[in-house]
Amino acid sequence: MTTDIKSIYNEDIDPVKTYERKVSPNVAFYEDVRGTKSNGTRQHVYDDVLLPHTGNAFLVKAGQVIRFEQRPSLHNNRTQIIDVHFVTPDLEQYGDHLNTSAVEGLNQRLYSAVWSQSRYMEKIVTLVEDEFPYEKMDEDFSHIFFAAHCCPEWLHMCYGEKGNVNSCQENFIQGFNRVPAIAAIEDEALRRQIVQTFADRNDVNMFQPNKFTQDDNGITRCVLAPTPTVDDGVGCEFYAEKDIYVVVSNCPYADQALPYPEAKPNPVYVSVYDTGIQPETNHLGDIGGWEERIYERIATKDNSIK
Repeated sequence: MTTDIKSIYNEDIDPVKTYERKVSPNVAFYEDVRGTKSNGTRQHVYDDVLLPHTGNAFLVKAGQVIRFEQRPSLHNNRTQIIDVHFVTPDLEQYGDHLNTSAVEGLNQRLYSAVWSQSRYMEKIVTLVEDEFPYEKMDEDFSHIFFAAHCCPEWLHMCYGEKGNVNSCQENFIQGFNRVPAIAAIEDEALRRQIVQTFADRNDVNMFQPNKFTQDDNGITRCVLAPTPTVDDGVGCEFYAEKDIYVVVSNCPYADQALPYPEAKPNPVYVSVYDTGIQPETNHLGDIGGWEERIYERIATKDNSIK
């Protein structure tokens, strides 16, 4: 006997919709966080500058915000794309594309979170400020999304020796090597392996106009557009839900308005502030600690994994 199932969309049984509803943000909480900027109660911690063709790691403690700000008029009047990873100081949790895209979607907007990987699934950061001028982009475009980043293979494939400039992959390798727990690894081969594993993961792309659409074959692809010039001082801020290192790449594509070999990246200005507001702790309740139960359950069916 067969059952004829018709492919008719039903939001009530769509797993992605149920995930999305489960993790809807506490807007009032994040409005309080945002309010510390407008009412001047947050405390400045430090500033830094992410130079062209470099990567760096910035410590942000729970309850602090990290701000990425554009200042085009100081340079060549172009906006600068950046790519961002998140990892806890003990290297145990990192921003995960799988969990984040499942509950937040592929694009990020105000109050969107980045979640850590399976076995934890906790909020790493939440987007609490997005000053990008959306009116300067075509309709349906966003500027923040969780996706891949350029690497030496791609640049060499497209541009040959002209592509021999730091890709985001190389910038991430530089940045992750500056995380203290990684820098302290004395075994160079092991250190490189760990850095490569982190650098290989998808990350949050910012200040990069994008949208997801289907091509003529029905395959969903990401479409990228040049970044419009923004006013000095336009920025985005992430609120740290736990102590983290924010590992950032200054993208060699700059504003993606020129062919890659002609692109001239600009610095990005980084600031960290303490809001004085500690994160909520009950993101999903107590769901961790399942790893041993999973292995025990598998063992009852298949002892070969031992």
